[in-house]
Amino acid sequence: MKILHVTTHLNTGGITTYLRALTREQRKAGHEVHVWGAAGVCSGEFRSFCTEVIDDVPRCKSELSPRLWSRLPRMISFLKSRKIDMIHTHTRVAQVLCAAARPLTGVPYISTAHMFYKKRLGRRLFPCWGSAVIANSGTMRDGLFDTFGKNNLPQVTVAVNGIDVEGLRAKVEASDRDACRTGYGCLPGEIVILSLARLIPVKGVHLLLESFALALKEVPNLRLLVAGSGDDVYEAALKKQAAELGILDKTRFLGNVIETEKPFRAADLFVAPYLWPEAFGLSILEAMAAGLPVIGSRSGGIGELLCGGKYGLLFEEKDIRGLADGIVRYAGDPELRSRMGRAGGEAAHQYTARKMYEKTQAVYREVLERI
Repeated sequence: MKILHVTTHLNTGGITTYLRALTREQRKAGHEVHVWGAAGVCSGEFRSFCTEVIDDVPRCKSELSPRLWSRLPRMISFLKSRKIDMIHTHTRVAQVLCAAARPLTGVPYISTAHMFYKKRLGRRLFPCWGSAVIANSGTMRDGLFDTFGKNNLPQVTVAVNGIDVEGLRAKVEASDRDACRTGYGCLPGEIVILSLARLIPVKGVHLLLESFALALKEVPNLRLLVAGSGDDVYEAALKKQAAELGILDKTRFLGNVIETEKPFRAADLFVAPYLWPEAFGLSILEAMAAGLPVIGSRSGGIGELLCGGKYGLLFEEKDIRGLADGIVRYAGDPELRSRMGRAGGEAAHQYTARKMYEKTQAVYREVLERI
């Protein structure tokens, strides 16, 4: 099968992690896989295993952007010349562009819902979901039904996110823990907390800084690693906030991290203080696969992933004190950290890239059989 994935960017983040896992499995199975998106730090990696990567598409936030529509003729030509069988879209602007190309090429497309959407006018007037929708969790499926109505959507199939669990765990275990910790400025005996997410307000890192400051008053031997980049203004505000809270010397901003096994190896626990409902939480799954105990907000699908607290501690969304208490609890209880790390690591094996691939390919086949 000839498959084209269309996204907005190829930088680090949840969609890119999803694409990496899915496209690798598709290539292993012998499919011809093309990726179309704006250039990013992961472009080279995708080129190493995909059939073709086109990454000179402008990164647009609006489906009305003239820069986006200027690429429509090229997309039509690409679909025809490569004889693409199926398009898989991953963002709203990608859905709209592929919807415009469909009547002129006949190539079907489907969408993966990676996040909860607001019921905006444009989405109601021009749904552009394609022939089918993949929800990456049961929580995401229910959210789509609640927001748009089941009858206003094409067929929705749950294909739970997956990663190369064994591969990531092997990379983590092969990394030198002492070298990783020293490289990040961690001191012997410190309890290292890791946040790995795009630096945008809905990921809640500003709340984590406040919670970290509170926890430090009770547990002085803490250190915080903040991995990821995103909104430059927000990132600058975070650094200013850390200075004002007096925790800058205990906080390290790592920027984009390609080799995520290194911060995972350095850390003692992982925190996900997300504010906007998270459909699944791929970085949380990665942390679980790496054997780290997790603290997550009760936001969207995080509670589902952590099985209501069985595989990690949960705190109420925006509850700064609750998050601080979770950090303090983990810091003072090595046995709890070990137990939760093992539980999460075992649970991560439910979410393999292979299972995600098989479910996704079933959706492709069903759509193609209907044409």
